[in-house]
Amino acid sequence: MTASLDLPPTPADADPVILPGLLSGLGITRRPVPRWITNPDLIASIEAGLIDIDDAFMGEPR
Repeated sequence: MTASLDLPPTPADADPVILPGLLSGLGITRRPVPRWITNPDLIASIEAGLIDIDDAFMGEPR
């Protein structure tokens, strides 16, 4: 984890080089939950990584 903190900063307009799924899998960011999901238990399961939502169904994240 320390090695990633030693990397130089990237420009704000640079393309992302780390997949969002990797960041959420490492617990660095929260997993995105579609706005149309309102059940708190289902939201918690998605955020915990127990349920994976296909990108086609994501829409606007919370």
